[in-house]
Amino acid sequence: MASELKEETVEPKRARELIAREGAQTLDLRGDDEFADAHIAGAVRPEDDDLDRAVESLDEDKPVVVVCDDGERSGEVAADLRERGYQAAALKGGMKKWAGDKLPTIPRETEEFHGPRRSGP
Repeated sequence: MASELKEETVEPKRARELIAREGAQTLDLRGDDEFADAHIAGAVRPEDDDLDRAVESLDEDKPVVVVCDDGERSGEVAADLRERGYQAAALKGGMKKWAGDKLPTIPRETEEFHGPRRSGP
């Protein structure tokens, strides 16, 4: 079971820990091009700006880290999710800070991945 998320905002390194070790979900509010450039692995993005449908795909029992470009919009959405009963926090500084802290992202499909690779099939 995931730990309880009590913070309203989380620093990128804390968000990474929540996602990687504690099963937190990521809701990315950025546009198609921004998302395609780089996003957090496993992030859910509202298609056609349908936030309600994206929220329906989230597990209410797991924390949610809400992401935007600079951390502004994500705070409002995280507050709304908390009102709906989710454990939600905004990523402080957004993807700009995440990238500035050199945390891992999924690149565009046209770019070669330069991270570690797992062996096996």
